[in-house]
Amino acid sequence: MDLKQLQCFVRVAELGSFAKASELLNVAQPTLSRQVRALELELKTSLFHRNGRGVLLTPLGARFLEQAHGVLHAAEASLQVLQVNERRLAGRVVCGMTPSVGQGMVLEYARRFRERLPDATLSVSSHMSTALHDQIRASKIDFAIVHGSTASAAVEITPLGRQSLFVIGTRPLGADKKSVSIRALAKIPLVMPTESYAVRKMLELAANKAGVSLNIRFEVDVMDAMYALVSDGIGHTISTQIATLSLPKGKALSVQKIISPALSSEVSLVTSSHRVMTPLQQHAAELAKVTFQDVFKLGGR
Repeated sequence: MDLKQLQCFVRVAELGSFAKASELLNVAQPTLSRQVRALELELKTSLFHRNGRGVLLTPLGARFLEQAHGVLHAAEASLQVLQVNERRLAGRVVCGMTPSVGQGMVLEYARRFRERLPDATLSVSSHMSTALHDQIRASKIDFAIVHGSTASAAVEITPLGRQSLFVIGTRPLGADKKSVSIRALAKIPLVMPTESYAVRKMLELAANKAGVSLNIRFEVDVMDAMYALVSDGIGHTISTQIATLSLPKGKALSVQKIISPALSSEVSLVTSSHRVMTPLQQHAAELAKVTFQDVFKLGGR
C-alpha cells in the first residue's frame, strides 16, 4: 500500500461517498475506485459496504480508518520537520471564508498576511459553510471561517463571536424602524438563499416555533444579486450582521434587527481534527482569527 491509497480511503470514509470524495480531491471517480480497490486487495478484506446512497465502513474498515489517520499524521509531521524554515515560514496556505466574511475581511487579511508571512502564499476559497466543512474534511483547505458550525469528531471549532440577524428591505416592517418581530414576516415576499444556508435554516426554525408562515418567493445564493432584488423592491431578505456591511452603497434600504425572538448566528474558525497543522498554517489561522475579530467586532458567546 502507499500514502495515496490511504488518502483516498480516508476521504471516501469521511465523506461517505466516492462521488463527493472524487469532486473534493479532484480525482476521477474510476481512479479513486481503483485506488481503494487496490488497498482492499492488499489488505485482503472489504473496507466498505456499497449501496445506492453511498458507502458505509465495514467493522474492519472502521478499525483500519483509525490506523490510516495515524499513518497520515506521522507522514505529515515528518514533512513538517523538513519544510519548516527556522527563520522564515514559507509555503502555501489555503483558507476558506463564506462570501459575506470574505467580502469584509479579505483585503485586511491579505495585507497582514503579506506583512507577517512575506515568504508564504495565500489562497482563499469562498463558499457557503456546508461546502467549506466538506473541504476541511477532505483536506482541500487548511482552515475556514464559517457560520453556524456543528461540533463533530471530524472538526475542531474555535468560536469567534455571535452576530444578530436583520430584516433588509426598501421599507421598514411596522412602526419601529430599528427592530422587528419575526411575526412581521408573515406573508411578506422574501428573497432568501437556498435551504442549505445556516441563516435560512435558523429563520425557518424560528418561524415554525412562532407559527409564522414564510413566503419565500425567490431563492438566490449570490449575495450581491440577492441585495439587487431587494433594492428593486422584489421583497425583503434576512441577513447576518456581517452581511449588512456589504449592502449596496447609495441605496436607502431599511435595516431592522430581529428582536422577538432575538436571532443570532455563531461564527467559528474550523480546522480538521484528523490533521496536524504546520507552523505556517497555525500562524495563518491565528492571524485570520485576530483579523476577523478586529474587522467585525462581534459580541462574545
